[in-house]
Amino acid sequence: MAASSALRSGVGLVYLLTPSELILPLMTMCPEAIGISVPDSACKTPSAHVVPLVARERLTPENWIEKYLSDKDAVLLGPGIATDRKDVRQQFSYIAENAKHLVLDAGALSILSENEDLWRSLSSRRERGLDPAVLTPHIGEFKRLDPSWENGDMASAQAFAVKNEIVLVLKSHQTNIFTSDGKWYSNRESNSGLAKGGSGDVLSGLLAGFLAQGLDAEKSAACAVGIHALAGRLCADEHGRRAMLPTMLWNYYDRCFQMLKWEEGMESDG
Repeated sequence: MAASSALRSGVGLVYLLTPSELILPLMTMCPEAIGISVPDSACKTPSAHVVPLVARERLTPENWIEKYLSDKDAVLLGPGIATDRKDVRQQFSYIAENAKHLVLDAGALSILSENEDLWRSLSSRRERGLDPAVLTPHIGEFKRLDPSWENGDMASAQAFAVKNEIVLVLKSHQTNIFTSDGKWYSNRESNSGLAKGGSGDVLSGLLAGFLAQGLDAEKSAACAVGIHALAGRLCADEHGRRAMLPTMLWNYYDRCFQMLKWEEGMESDG
């Protein structure tokens, strides 16, 4: 879902990392993505995704991150990733310190909540001249990241983003975005149909796609949240909130882009 959403964002190439046994079904579901088998020891369960990533060849656990990360414009780390492997945590640290643009979601947030040293890797991005990482937790995931946080305390969430030098997309019925320099955006365009499992993967894929196309972390987060919500409203208008599915959302991106006049700046063919 994240890969399909990223592809619909307008990005040119999306790479999908997954265990070898899932390459065929995933390429069947999303043939436009470029698949690669993750080295065996880098993944415990058959569902580790990093988007965008690498190319079609078998690599060793020691060299795949260093070899292929450098020329990728954006990385999404988290959906389906194994959270209890030491080598995965090591790879997380390398990605956090070196990815040009970075989105952390799902399993990556669980790893981060259990390893305080990884926060230093994220904070070091500014020293390296890199955009701040974008974290996209829902309320429960954020509570694990900041156990002292009380639900509804948005000022505290804002301070958390500044302290840790990140862009925080706090997902709820009203999604709030907090930047590393203290800005606060709130999106009220939502509906209950977006509360279904997988909706967050669609959002993070869209966000990573915008980062890969040159928008900075703040703009990518704001645009992705807004377009995701608008697509949700358009989808609900046609299918109803009960029946709509996250996999339907990217079918409305074209209408969103047209409504926002994003297509007008595209170069003509040839």
